[in-house]
Amino acid sequence: MLDIVFLGGGGGRWESITQVKGTGGFRIHSESMNMHVDPGTGALVRMNQLEINPWKTDAIFATHCHPDHYTDAECLVESMTKGMTKKQGILIGNNSVLNGNSRFEKGISTYHQSRVGERHVLGPCDELNIKNWNITATKTKHNDPETIGFKMETGDGVIGYTSDSEYIDSLIEDFDSVDFLIANVIRVKGQKVPGHMCSNDIIEVVTSMNKKPKMLTMYHMGMKMTDPDSEARYISKNIDIPVIPAKIGLKVTMENKNCKFDYIKY
Repeated sequence: MLDIVFLGGGGGRWESITQVKGTGGFRIHSESMNMHVDPGTGALVRMNQLEINPWKTDAIFATHCHPDHYTDAECLVESMTKGMTKKQGILIGNNSVLNGNSRFEKGISTYHQSRVGERHVLGPCDELNIKNWNITATKTKHNDPETIGFKMETGDGVIGYTSDSEYIDSLIEDFDSVDFLIANVIRVKGQKVPGHMCSNDIIEVVTSMNKKPKMLTMYHMGMKMTDPDSEARYISKNIDIPVIPAKIGLKVTMENKNCKFDYIKY
């Protein structure tokens, strides 16, 4: 059994500043490993709120170099390495987060990177196997041109995460047949924004697949996404699968490739 716990459902600079929906990323918990994906602003505060122990972090994955995806990563590295006293844990990121590029300085310091047990820089189509989870980095089209999403194959099913991207045809093939899809949908209906998807974009992605996911979670919703529940119903009606908007404390459980959801009370 595997749990995906969301530390919020918001995304973008305004959500990072206001924390209306929360921008702490999400956690993937199993018996063998606990991974934190995109630990943005407020990740540690939300973990405390939900009584999730930050010391029990085995891997951190930052998909690109925007604050709502990496801000709390250094603090998570410190917890993963027992206050920087042990060289352990796995740090995964795209090139801009871990090395920097002509547009972005690295998001995680050299000092913090030096204390992890394993460090992996991934680009689109790169593969990585850790603790019997096979991760394939996926393509995006975003303001950070080196942004990646991922497809993660586990013993309990396949998780897809688009990360931040506007609509591109490769999203269809990359996430075809995943069991659970986490889709970053920043705006409603047809309100397109460069570098991001709106509701109609994800509808096009899913309806074009040969095999749809069993469940989809809307994530990285912007300030103008004022009624996520209504928008989830709109998407669900058009793709004919359950669609759940990410909220602080949403927990999706995967077992034998099936998905169900609940909320952690706080």
